[in-house]
Amino acid sequence: MKIPDRFIERYGSLVDDKGAFLSCLGIMPPKSFRVNTLKSSAEEVARRFEGYGIGLKRVPWYGDAFICDNPEAGFSLEHFTGAIYMQELVSMLPPLLVRSELEKSRFVLDGCAAPGSKTTQIAAMMNNRGTLIANDVSYSRIRALKFNLEKAGVLNAVITNRDLNAFQNLRFETILLDAPCSSEGTIRKNYDVFDSWSESGIRQYSNVQKQLIVKAFDMLMPEGTLTYSTCTFAPEENEGVLQHLIDSRPEARLEKAAFEGLRTSETVASWNGVEFNEQIRNAARIWPHHNDTGGFFLAKVKK
Repeated sequence: MKIPDRFIERYGSLVDDKGAFLSCLGIMPPKSFRVNTLKSSAEEVARRFEGYGIGLKRVPWYGDAFICDNPEAGFSLEHFTGAIYMQELVSMLPPLLVRSELEKSRFVLDGCAAPGSKTTQIAAMMNNRGTLIANDVSYSRIRALKFNLEKAGVLNAVITNRDLNAFQNLRFETILLDAPCSSEGTIRKNYDVFDSWSESGIRQYSNVQKQLIVKAFDMLMPEGTLTYSTCTFAPEENEGVLQHLIDSRPEARLEKAAFEGLRTSETVASWNGVEFNEQIRNAARIWPHHNDTGGFFLAKVKK
Protein backbone atom coordinates (compact mmCIF):
# COMPACT_ATOMS: atom_id res chain seq x y z
CA MET A 1 0.00 0.00 0.00
CA LYS A 2 1.45 3.35 -1.07
CA ILE A 3 0.30 6.23 1.13
CA PRO A 4 0.28 9.55 -0.75
CA ASP A 5 2.91 12.00 0.50
CA ARG A 6 0.32 14.75 0.80
CA PHE A 7 -1.83 12.54 3.02
CA ILE A 8 1.14 12.03 5.35
CA GLU A 9 1.85 15.77 5.36
CA ARG A 10 -1.77 16.59 6.23
CA TYR A 11 -2.22 14.20 9.12
CA GLY A 12 1.26 13.43 10.41
CA SER A 13 1.21 16.55 12.57
CA LEU A 14 -2.30 15.91 13.94
CA VAL A 15 -1.66 12.52 15.54
CA ASP A 16 0.26 11.77 18.70
CA ASP A 17 2.31 8.98 17.09
CA LYS A 18 2.82 9.37 13.35
CA GLY A 19 4.59 6.03 12.95
CA ALA A 20 1.93 4.05 14.81
CA PHE A 21 -0.82 5.78 12.86
CA LEU A 22 0.69 5.08 9.44
CA SER A 23 1.59 1.49 10.35
CA CYS A 24 -1.93 0.81 11.59
CA LEU A 25 -3.40 1.89 8.24
CA GLY A 26 -1.74 -1.11 6.59
CA ILE A 27 -3.32 -3.68 8.92
CA MET A 28 -6.85 -5.00 8.51
CA PRO A 29 -9.11 -4.20 11.49
CA PRO A 30 -10.55 -7.04 13.60
CA LYS A 31 -13.90 -8.54 12.66
CA SER A 32 -16.71 -7.28 14.84
CA PHE A 33 -20.45 -7.53 15.15
CA ARG A 34 -23.35 -6.14 17.11
CA VAL A 35 -26.09 -8.25 18.65
CA ASN A 36 -29.52 -7.34 17.32
CA THR A 37 -31.50 -7.10 20.56
CA LEU A 38 -34.78 -7.29 18.61
CA LYS A 39 -33.98 -10.96 18.00
CA SER A 40 -31.48 -12.12 20.61
CA SER A 41 -29.28 -11.12 23.54
CA ALA A 42 -25.55 -10.80 24.02
CA GLU A 43 -25.56 -13.69 26.48
CA GLU A 44 -27.40 -16.01 24.11
CA VAL A 45 -25.15 -15.15 21.17
CA ALA A 46 -22.01 -15.64 23.28
CA ARG A 47 -23.26 -19.05 24.42
CA ARG A 48 -24.03 -20.18 20.86
CA PHE A 49 -20.70 -18.99 19.48
CA GLU A 50 -18.90 -20.83 22.27
CA GLY A 51 -20.63 -23.95 21.01
CA TYR A 52 -19.36 -23.22 17.49
CA GLY A 53 -15.82 -22.90 18.79
CA ILE A 54 -15.60 -19.24 17.71
CA GLY A 55 -13.84 -17.05 20.23
CA LEU A 56 -15.41 -13.74 21.14
CA LYS A 57 -14.20 -10.71 23.04
CA ARG A 58 -16.82 -8.38 24.44
CA VAL A 59 -16.32 -4.72 23.59
CA PRO A 60 -15.71 -2.85 26.89
CA TRP A 61 -17.64 0.27 25.86
CA TYR A 62 -20.65 -1.51 24.31
CA GLY A 63 -22.08 -4.60 25.95
CA ASP A 64 -23.97 -5.70 22.81
CA ALA A 65 -20.84 -5.71 20.61
CA PHE A 66 -18.14 -8.34 20.14
CA ILE A 67 -14.82 -8.77 18.40
CA CYS A 68 -14.43 -12.24 16.91
CA ASP A 69 -11.30 -14.18 15.95
CA ASN A 70 -12.92 -16.12 13.12
CA PRO A 71 -14.37 -14.77 9.85
CA GLU A 72 -16.86 -17.66 9.96
CA ALA A 73 -19.00 -15.44 12.19
CA GLY A 74 -20.23 -13.84 8.99
CA PHE A 75 -21.48 -17.23 7.79
CA SER A 76 -23.21 -18.20 11.02
CA LEU A 77 -26.90 -18.92 11.47
CA GLU A 78 -27.10 -15.84 13.69
CA HIS A 79 -25.87 -13.66 10.85
CA PHE A 80 -28.27 -15.11 8.29
CA THR A 81 -31.27 -14.79 10.59
CA GLY A 82 -30.43 -11.23 11.64
CA ALA A 83 -29.60 -12.01 15.27
CA ILE A 84 -26.25 -10.31 14.73
CA TYR A 85 -25.10 -7.55 12.38
CA MET A 86 -21.52 -7.58 11.09
CA GLN A 87 -20.45 -4.00 11.67
CA GLU A 88 -17.24 -2.07 12.20
CA LEU A 89 -16.88 -0.91 15.79
CA VAL A 90 -16.74 2.84 15.15
CA SER A 91 -19.86 2.57 13.00
CA MET A 92 -21.76 1.68 16.17
CA LEU A 93 -20.86 4.93 17.93
CA PRO A 94 -23.43 7.47 16.62
CA PRO A 95 -26.55 5.64 17.88
CA LEU A 96 -24.73 4.75 21.09
CA LEU A 97 -23.97 8.41 21.72
CA VAL A 98 -27.70 9.22 21.79
CA ARG A 99 -28.98 5.95 23.22
CA SER A 100 -30.87 7.59 26.08
CA GLU A 101 -32.58 9.95 23.63
CA LEU A 102 -33.50 7.13 21.24
CA GLU A 103 -35.04 5.05 24.01
CA LYS A 104 -37.64 7.77 24.63
CA SER A 105 -37.93 9.35 21.16
CA ARG A 106 -41.06 8.80 19.10
CA PHE A 107 -40.01 10.51 15.86
CA VAL A 108 -36.48 9.83 14.63
CA LEU A 109 -34.68 10.48 11.33
CA ASP A 110 -31.66 8.64 9.96
CA GLY A 111 -30.78 11.09 7.21
CA CYS A 112 -28.25 8.98 5.26
CA ALA A 113 -29.43 5.51 6.21
CA ALA A 114 -28.30 2.99 3.57
CA PRO A 115 -27.22 0.25 3.84
CA GLY A 116 -28.77 0.19 7.31
CA SER A 117 -26.13 -0.71 9.89
CA LYS A 118 -26.93 2.28 12.10
CA THR A 119 -30.63 2.24 11.17
CA THR A 120 -31.11 -1.29 12.48
CA GLN A 121 -29.19 -0.33 15.60
CA ILE A 122 -31.44 2.70 16.12
CA ALA A 123 -34.57 0.57 15.73
CA ALA A 124 -33.29 -1.87 18.35
CA MET A 125 -32.60 0.97 20.78
CA MET A 126 -36.13 2.27 20.13
CA ASN A 127 -37.36 -1.29 20.76
CA ASN A 128 -39.39 -1.09 17.53
CA ARG A 129 -41.52 1.71 19.00
CA GLY A 130 -42.23 5.14 17.59
CA THR A 131 -41.51 6.08 13.98
CA LEU A 132 -38.08 5.87 12.38
CA ILE A 133 -37.64 7.54 9.00
CA ALA A 134 -34.79 5.82 7.13
CA ASN A 135 -33.84 8.14 4.29
CA ASP A 136 -31.18 7.86 1.62
CA VAL A 137 -30.60 9.85 -1.55
CA SER A 138 -29.26 6.83 -3.48
CA TYR A 139 -31.99 4.67 -4.97
CA SER A 140 -29.50 1.89 -5.74
CA ARG A 141 -28.63 1.63 -2.03
CA ILE A 142 -32.25 1.55 -0.89
CA ARG A 143 -32.52 -2.11 -1.87
CA ALA A 144 -29.80 -3.08 0.61
CA LEU A 145 -31.42 -0.89 3.26
CA LYS A 146 -34.79 -2.57 2.79
CA PHE A 147 -33.22 -6.04 2.95
CA ASN A 148 -31.30 -5.30 6.15
CA LEU A 149 -34.32 -3.77 7.89
CA GLU A 150 -36.45 -6.81 7.08
CA LYS A 151 -33.71 -9.22 8.11
CA ALA A 152 -33.26 -7.45 11.43
CA GLY A 153 -36.98 -7.58 12.21
CA VAL A 154 -37.41 -3.80 12.15
CA LEU A 155 -41.10 -2.87 12.28
CA ASN A 156 -41.09 0.85 13.05
CA ALA A 157 -39.16 2.17 10.01
CA VAL A 158 -40.40 4.01 6.93
CA ILE A 159 -37.96 4.18 4.00
CA THR A 160 -37.73 7.40 1.98
CA ASN A 161 -35.57 8.13 -1.07
CA ARG A 162 -34.98 11.90 -0.98
CA ASP A 163 -32.21 14.43 -1.15
CA LEU A 164 -32.11 15.51 2.50
CA ASN A 165 -31.88 19.15 1.44
CA ALA A 166 -35.28 18.78 -0.24
CA PHE A 167 -36.85 16.79 2.59
CA GLN A 168 -40.35 17.62 3.78
CA ASN A 169 -40.81 20.24 6.47
CA LEU A 170 -41.00 17.73 9.33
CA ARG A 171 -39.68 17.94 12.88
CA PHE A 172 -37.83 15.18 14.74
CA GLU A 173 -36.76 14.60 18.32
CA THR A 174 -33.54 12.85 17.30
CA ILE A 175 -31.66 12.96 13.99
CA LEU A 176 -28.60 11.01 12.92
CA LEU A 177 -26.53 12.43 10.08
CA ASP A 178 -23.77 10.02 9.13
CA ALA A 179 -22.71 12.20 6.26
CA PRO A 180 -21.20 11.12 2.94
CA CYS A 181 -17.47 11.76 3.19
CA SER A 182 -14.04 11.06 1.74
CA SER A 183 -13.93 7.80 3.77
CA GLU A 184 -10.30 8.15 4.87
CA GLY A 185 -11.13 6.32 8.09
CA THR A 186 -12.02 3.15 6.16
CA ILE A 187 -8.58 2.75 4.56
CA ARG A 188 -7.70 -0.21 6.79
CA LYS A 189 -10.37 -2.34 5.12
CA ASN A 190 -10.37 -0.65 1.70
CA TYR A 191 -7.02 0.51 0.34
CA ASP A 192 -8.76 1.65 -2.86
CA VAL A 193 -9.69 4.83 -1.00
CA PHE A 194 -6.25 6.16 -1.89
CA ASP A 195 -6.93 5.68 -5.61
CA SER A 196 -9.46 8.52 -5.62
CA TRP A 197 -8.17 10.52 -2.65
CA SER A 198 -7.60 14.22 -3.23
CA GLU A 199 -7.88 17.48 -1.36
CA SER A 200 -10.27 18.81 -3.99
CA GLY A 201 -12.53 15.83 -3.23
CA ILE A 202 -12.38 16.69 0.46
CA ARG A 203 -13.52 20.25 -0.28
CA GLN A 204 -16.41 18.96 -2.40
CA TYR A 205 -17.60 16.68 0.41
CA SER A 206 -17.27 19.52 2.91
CA ASN A 207 -19.56 21.73 0.86
CA VAL A 208 -22.22 19.01 0.74
CA GLN A 209 -21.88 18.28 4.48
CA LYS A 210 -22.34 21.94 5.38
CA GLN A 211 -25.65 22.03 3.56
CA LEU A 212 -26.81 18.76 5.11
CA ILE A 213 -25.97 19.63 8.72
CA VAL A 214 -27.85 22.95 8.59
CA LYS A 215 -30.87 21.24 7.01
CA ALA A 216 -30.78 18.47 9.65
CA PHE A 217 -30.50 20.99 12.50
CA ASP A 218 -33.45 22.95 11.15
CA MET A 219 -35.57 19.78 11.25
CA LEU A 220 -34.97 19.28 14.97
CA MET A 221 -37.72 19.93 17.47
CA PRO A 222 -36.82 22.36 20.26
CA GLU A 223 -34.44 20.55 22.66
CA GLY A 224 -33.91 17.93 19.97
CA THR A 225 -30.61 16.14 19.40
CA LEU A 226 -28.52 15.82 16.24
CA THR A 227 -25.59 13.44 15.91
CA TYR A 228 -23.13 14.34 13.16
CA SER A 229 -20.52 11.79 12.13
CA THR A 230 -18.04 10.94 9.39
CA CYS A 231 -15.47 8.22 8.79
CA THR A 232 -12.74 10.65 7.73
CA PHE A 233 -9.82 12.54 9.27
CA ALA A 234 -10.21 15.77 7.29
CA PRO A 235 -10.83 18.86 9.46
CA GLU A 236 -12.69 20.41 6.52
CA GLU A 237 -15.29 17.61 6.82
CA ASN A 238 -15.39 17.55 10.61
CA GLU A 239 -14.52 20.62 12.68
CA GLY A 240 -15.04 22.88 9.68
CA VAL A 241 -18.59 21.59 9.17
CA LEU A 242 -19.44 22.12 12.84
CA GLN A 243 -18.01 25.65 12.62
CA HIS A 244 -20.29 26.32 9.66
CA LEU A 245 -23.28 25.12 11.68
CA ILE A 246 -22.42 27.35 14.64
CA ASP A 247 -21.90 30.33 12.35
CA SER A 248 -25.20 29.66 10.57
CA ARG A 249 -27.24 28.65 13.62
CA PRO A 250 -25.82 30.31 16.77
CA GLU A 251 -28.40 28.50 18.93
CA ALA A 252 -26.65 25.16 18.26
CA ARG A 253 -25.05 23.72 21.41
CA LEU A 254 -22.46 20.94 21.37
CA GLU A 255 -22.50 18.43 24.21
CA LYS A 256 -19.60 16.19 25.20
CA ALA A 257 -19.09 13.09 23.04
CA ALA A 258 -17.43 10.44 25.21
CA PHE A 259 -17.67 6.70 25.84
CA GLU A 260 -16.47 4.94 28.97
CA GLY A 261 -13.75 2.48 27.98
CA LEU A 262 -13.07 4.00 24.54
CA ARG A 263 -10.15 6.30 23.91
CA THR A 264 -11.12 9.50 22.12
CA SER A 265 -8.89 12.37 21.09
CA GLU A 266 -9.22 16.12 21.12
CA THR A 267 -10.55 17.85 18.07
CA VAL A 268 -8.39 20.11 15.91
CA ALA A 269 -8.26 23.64 17.33
CA SER A 270 -7.43 25.35 14.03
CA TRP A 271 -6.84 24.45 10.40
CA ASN A 272 -5.55 26.45 7.45
CA GLY A 273 -5.66 29.66 9.45
CA VAL A 274 -9.19 29.16 10.77
CA GLU A 275 -9.70 29.06 14.56
CA PHE A 276 -12.58 26.79 15.53
CA ASN A 277 -15.20 27.64 18.15
CA GLU A 278 -14.38 26.30 21.62
CA GLN A 279 -17.66 24.36 21.66
CA ILE A 280 -16.25 22.06 19.00
CA ARG A 281 -13.85 20.64 21.58
CA ASN A 282 -16.84 18.65 22.84
CA ALA A 283 -16.76 16.56 19.64
CA ALA A 284 -14.54 13.49 19.44
CA ARG A 285 -11.95 12.09 17.07
CA ILE A 286 -11.19 8.36 16.92
CA TRP A 287 -7.74 7.55 15.55
CA PRO A 288 -7.26 3.96 14.28
CA HIS A 289 -4.11 3.19 16.28
CA HIS A 290 -5.68 4.12 19.62
CA ASN A 291 -8.43 1.47 19.73
CA ASP A 292 -7.56 -0.80 16.76
CA THR A 293 -10.57 0.49 14.83
CA GLY A 294 -11.32 2.57 11.78
CA GLY A 295 -11.02 6.33 11.92
CA PHE A 296 -14.06 8.33 12.96
CA PHE A 297 -15.41 11.71 14.05
CA LEU A 298 -18.66 12.46 15.82
CA ALA A 299 -20.46 15.27 17.58
CA LYS A 300 -23.65 15.64 19.60
CA VAL A 301 -25.61 18.82 18.91
CA LYS A 302 -28.59 20.12 20.87
CA LYS A 303 -31.13 22.67 19.71
